[in-house]
Amino acid sequence: MKHLKMSMYLLLTAAIFTSCEKETTPLSEEPAMNVQGPKSIVEIVKSGIDLETYFNSLPKPENTVARPAYSQILENPNLQFFFTPEDAPCDNLPTVDFENANYTYSGFPTPLDENSDNYGFSAGAILPGISFEIPGSPYPSNAFFVWTPSSDVLMSNSYEGDLVINFTAGNVTNVSMDVFNLNYVNMNISVYGASNVFLGSTWVNNSDYYNGNYFGVKSMVAITKIVISSDYYYGYEGVDNVSFGNCDDIDGDGVLNANDAHPNSDMREKMNIGGSNTNIDNKMVKNGSTMMDQLNDLIAETNAQYNGENYDYLHKRFMTKLAQLTYNWRMARLITATQRSQISSIAWGATIPYYNYET
Repeated sequence: MKHLKMSMYLLLTAAIFTSCEKETTPLSEEPAMNVQGPKSIVEIVKSGIDLETYFNSLPKPENTVARPAYSQILENPNLQFFFTPEDAPCDNLPTVDFENANYTYSGFPTPLDENSDNYGFSAGAILPGISFEIPGSPYPSNAFFVWTPSSDVLMSNSYEGDLVINFTAGNVTNVSMDVFNLNYVNMNISVYGASNVFLGSTWVNNSDYYNGNYFGVKSMVAITKIVISSDYYYGYEGVDNVSFGNCDDIDGDGVLNANDAHPNSDMREKMNIGGSNTNIDNKMVKNGSTMMDQLNDLIAETNAQYNGENYDYLHKRFMTKLAQLTYNWRMARLITATQRSQISSIAWGATIPYYNYET
């Protein structure tokens, strides 16, 4: 009986100790921080919680999703990484800067591309040939938001999932961007080529929390995807000023800059005449020039001769030269006879020259 009483006493003591241990688990001093699991950034901001305090309160599980194995992270002679803009091979590639966002601190879905029409961006706000996604987001309908530290930055809205940038044109060999991380940790950046072939990986020091940290890469083969993930931990990754293309062929028209009459061609899908949109395709003519390139040259030439008193003369002269230009397009079968008449009609009603001449 004595042994039985002792056993009961020990069991009771263990139960009480375990119960006390659970009850004394330390909680955040700030009641708003006592939440179950991570939250979206939009929820955090709207609740008035300080971001730095919130991130410091979170556990730090390691993130290994969508990341190449350590043995794969090797130096690739076909890749060059850059960590300052001065070292980059060119600085005039097409750029997505997110400054045309509809709203900030409001979630919108993944993926984000030129066809997206949502709470964050209207259709056409994102350049063609690029898309942004967060495959592992627990909030697919609110995967992104726009953060505004010093400019508009595209941010992941969740604690899970890496930020993926896809390049769809098949001619991107140069990419640069400013990368951000709200979780105060460095970032791994992995580069992939055709058929999802891993090309190489590097990391970026998260030294400038508010202005971003520069990253650039040049590849000997086309880049199709870049994956940005937090170093060791899940994190809220973001990007701004994403430039992409080919430094040797900036506009990606297949004609090298040295031989290109318009190295940075007007590549818009449809022609625009004096601010009036048409439904006529903007096609490549020759020597790296599009139809819009040739039209822009003619308009610029006309505007340069305007002195405030010769509008009628210059407008008629513009129409005469445009007729020759559209005749050449018609002979090259770039437009139809009906489209040629449509161009002439729109141009006649356009304000060209439209230079605001000042004496």
